[in-house]
Amino acid sequence: MASRVLRDVTNYKRSQLADRRKTFEERKAALLVVAKASNDPISTLADGLKKLGLKSTTATTQYGGFSLSNLRSMLKQATFDASIPSALPSAWRADLERLLDIQSNKYEYTDLFSRLATEWVDKPNDANILLDTRFGGDSTADSSDTESFESVQVGRDEMYRQRQEWDSFVFTERQTDTDAIEAYLTNLFVEPQPKKKVRETAFESLHRQFRDWTMEDRECSSQDVELAIKSVLKADLLSGRKRDELIALGDAGKGVLAEIADVINMEIANLGDWSWKPSPTPAQMRKQLNGKYRVYMDPEIHQALLLQYLGTHLAVHTKTVFKTFFRSRAWPKSAHTAMTSQDRARHEFYLGRKKLSFQDSLLFARREQFKDDFFLTQLPETVSEGNRDYNGSDDSHDEDSDKKSPLEIKQTLLRLGTTELMVQRKIYGSFTLCQTDFKWFGPSLPHSTIFAVLKFLGFEESHIEFFKKYLSMSLVFPQDGPNAEPRTRRCGVPISQTLSDMFGETVLACLDFAVSKATSGRCQLYRFHDDVWFWGQKADCEVAWEAIKKFTDVMGMALNEEKTGSVHVSDNGEKPSSTLPKGAVRWGFLVLDPVEGRWVVDMANVDLHIAEMRLQFAQCRSIFSYVQAWNSYMGRFLGNNFGQPANCLGLQHLDMIFSTFKYIQKKLFVDDDNVTGCEDVTSYLKSVIEERFGTQDIANVFLYWPVELGGLELRNPFIPLMTARENSVKEPKDLLEAAFERDEEAYDEAKRAFEKGSSRTIADVPKGCDAETFFSFEDFVRFREETSAPLKTAYDDLLDGPGVSGLEYTRFVEYALKSLPLEYRHSKHIKPEFVAMDVYWRWTVQLYGAEAMERFGGLGLGEKEMLPVELVNLMRSERVRWQG
Repeated sequence: MASRVLRDVTNYKRSQLADRRKTFEERKAALLVVAKASNDPISTLADGLKKLGLKSTTATTQYGGFSLSNLRSMLKQATFDASIPSALPSAWRADLERLLDIQSNKYEYTDLFSRLATEWVDKPNDANILLDTRFGGDSTADSSDTESFESVQVGRDEMYRQRQEWDSFVFTERQTDTDAIEAYLTNLFVEPQPKKKVRETAFESLHRQFRDWTMEDRECSSQDVELAIKSVLKADLLSGRKRDELIALGDAGKGVLAEIADVINMEIANLGDWSWKPSPTPAQMRKQLNGKYRVYMDPEIHQALLLQYLGTHLAVHTKTVFKTFFRSRAWPKSAHTAMTSQDRARHEFYLGRKKLSFQDSLLFARREQFKDDFFLTQLPETVSEGNRDYNGSDDSHDEDSDKKSPLEIKQTLLRLGTTELMVQRKIYGSFTLCQTDFKWFGPSLPHSTIFAVLKFLGFEESHIEFFKKYLSMSLVFPQDGPNAEPRTRRCGVPISQTLSDMFGETVLACLDFAVSKATSGRCQLYRFHDDVWFWGQKADCEVAWEAIKKFTDVMGMALNEEKTGSVHVSDNGEKPSSTLPKGAVRWGFLVLDPVEGRWVVDMANVDLHIAEMRLQFAQCRSIFSYVQAWNSYMGRFLGNNFGQPANCLGLQHLDMIFSTFKYIQKKLFVDDDNVTGCEDVTSYLKSVIEERFGTQDIANVFLYWPVELGGLELRNPFIPLMTARENSVKEPKDLLEAAFERDEEAYDEAKRAFEKGSSRTIADVPKGCDAETFFSFEDFVRFREETSAPLKTAYDDLLDGPGVSGLEYTRFVEYALKSLPLEYRHSKHIKPEFVAMDVYWRWTVQLYGAEAMERFGGLGLGEKEMLPVELVNLMRSERVRWQG
């Protein structure tokens, strides 16, 4: 296992570090004794430093390094020059002794970092032990660390409740009326043809492309295997030993990957004979950060790679086909009040334009954003993109992809809903927003529904037979004991597999089309997997809701009542709909206030998560695991679920988050019992490290500095908020007010131009227009969503985030960065050039850089070659396993 190899390397480094540190401290003590007794202590110290190799504590002299040659010259001058004060040599001596202390600090913190890394490997959390042990993993924990295995096996009541409900869906066949599904889809997709056409209809083209797709003619390469490995790791499908083996496989070289590609090609050539091997497939329950449990399959590595390869190619093809259908005339795309050709002619006549610019319209912005961010967003655009990782944690992000991550999509959904509320409320005086999702969508999706949809769309029967084998796997939960009976899946799709994503998205793409068609494009489903949002005017939302209910009934699915609700905001006294679902509209920890029309924090939900955080932090058996849990919870999960700073949310929302974070920290560490004796995470970690390892007066910079520079990389959740606060919009509605004012100015300008223009002949005047009288302002703004460029600009601005700003760039920070030692210049976070750094790390350097320079002589906190950075990075690459 990679972790064992790196652990052995770390042990070797620690032994070497111990020898170096012991030798240095002995020489340091001897040097100080000699210098104290010397008639020329400064020269003695200088000579001793040179012998110890401490010419500089920072890179070279040109970047701020300490020059011993300069010191000698100044000492010689002091023997002759009476103008040099006597206190100055004393200061020089103190600086030389400080260099010795700095080196001692480096050795001490390198050793501390190494011990903390070793602790992380030796003392895995109970959740990690359970996952690895249940599936044959060779956990690196000592025997003493596994003594609690039996006690933690009991688990939590909520896990067992969700397991029973999962079983009730997955192992029970749910038959649906396939004839009714075919009739429904026929009515939805197939347009009546009054006369014979030579060209294909949009649906005929879609049907043909699915029918002609085949798996057998594909040739898997070593590069395809490499991409599949990355995707399986990103999906977090495998854990423990298998995950380690997969990482090692990815580094094995093209020769080994080519061998695996050959095996995959042989399996594809005989796909009709494929089956799950070995069988049954183990299954495991994992607790998620949001408190829910999900069941993951644990297939053999070669099976996971084969299915990932096939799933990715099929998913890319599916998205391409549906995107072509979306761009066709079959998919309705309309504003709330669409212009007719006569309306367009009137606008162009009065405004003196040959053609209105569609790309400058709000309608165009809506269509493009829907297509790019929400249409089949779970499916990859390209093979190299791999899986879209819907179930990924909030800290997961594929930096190599130019597509929005799942987290960014979620944030965009919040911003879109908020912006549309403001825009439509301003234009129409009212706005309706609805939310729902499907109850246990993955486990409850009927197999008969999947196959009926695929067959209707054109998939060959041989492919459907393969899909049936894939979905009808035999499962066993090792946690049920050695005598557990395997059971065959009868319903639902496996989680974190791209082939499953393709099934789900294909079925739900039919829902997307159904709603758009029913509302003539006035409502689109802003859907992220099975989380469904739609909005607009009340009447359109009512039609959309009926379409959703009809689809749900025909497909044999069920809506989740707990996550279904609607909010109606009206400035003209219009009452909410009696047919739309009742219930609150929620996003993360936010609830939409129907009276104020803004998002507020659900404090009851926050309190529940504080209790959960205490439980999870308490099970962290190492400092690094605590830091990782803190970063996931406080550094990302909570901040992301309050809504990242956005212009549409404004300064009031940002200050609300500040207050909530302050409340959370106080409740975490200063509860009624105050069991920790600390008031914040900094003092808590310092106290624990001192208790376990004996290191006193721990530097703050050690906690917050990046790992590759010798720190623990604890995230500060306040910094991202602070960087956005100065530029946050105080009143978001003012952006719309300004856009409406610009429309008025544009009308006045166009009217003056019209009235100054030459008279027109009757032939030049479209029907319904007056050649002498300019049209009214009401007519000018009647179709704002299609004609107002200022409105589109305001819409884009509201969706955007405030510009980030850091602290002032000082000469000291410039000096500190320029003096970054050469061996640290490839750091991912802290770089010699200030502008090349992320704003979070610019802020962090401003906060803690001075302490780093004072205690460590530079921004590197330890001896680079002795730091077990790769071991820590390997441990950090696996997602946090939450105690359940």
